[in-house]
Amino acid sequence: MPKLLWNLYAQCYDAITALVPYQDMLDDVVAALGVEPGMRVLDAGCGTGVLAERLAVVCPDIELVAVDLSSSMLARARGRRAWPRSFTFVEQNIDEALAKDEAGFDRIASVNVIWTLPNPRNTLAAMTAGLRNGGRMVHTTPRFSVRAHAIVWKHLRSQKGWALGRALVGLPLLLLAGLINVLLVAQSALMARAPQASRRWHEDGLLVMLRDAGAEPLPVRPCYAGQGYLLVAERKNTSGKGTRLPAPG
Repeated sequence: MPKLLWNLYAQCYDAITALVPYQDMLDDVVAALGVEPGMRVLDAGCGTGVLAERLAVVCPDIELVAVDLSSSMLARARGRRAWPRSFTFVEQNIDEALAKDEAGFDRIASVNVIWTLPNPRNTLAAMTAGLRNGGRMVHTTPRFSVRAHAIVWKHLRSQKGWALGRALVGLPLLLLAGLINVLLVAQSALMARAPQASRRWHEDGLLVMLRDAGAEPLPVRPCYAGQGYLLVAERKNTSGKGTRLPAPG
């Protein structure tokens, strides 16, 4: 059942990722990551590859490991474009991917993934442990509020002429994506395995989880037309996995 819903969601998810507020959120994530050539980056819960595509344009000379549990999401991600050879897409649980990795990451990113995790505190702790010395992770996650209309309205206001017409025609697909999203939120709540999982919906709770995970969070910023949080956390230069790889020659 879990994978079935996500595979179904993949068929209409890009109706959401095409929204202007979502695109703005991706820009915020890329800016906060500050990737540089030679870095090893984890895209945790890569979905249809929209963040990976941004990174391929901004800095193709990184090693990107993009992980997702949904085969349909990954199929769309792999077919999105011709990827740099250093970009790999893996069908795997995020916790399992982190547990099996030995090289560590300079950057870890997740876009609207924290709310899906059965035990977000444990996964964030695994991410922190997987960061190299001086590493950074960047996450976005939605607020606990039903204000999808604000995101859609901001998108429609930005469209002109034929673009507005296409946006209006695409509203039914967007509605379908929204309905599946509601089912996924309900599924996530039922599958939560930790009492503190409810903290993921609130700013204070997210900061507590990051600190409990051993990360040092920076001040939370709004994103996604004010309907989400942008979380940036760093790891001290004390005990990370491995050392940063040199930039490719």
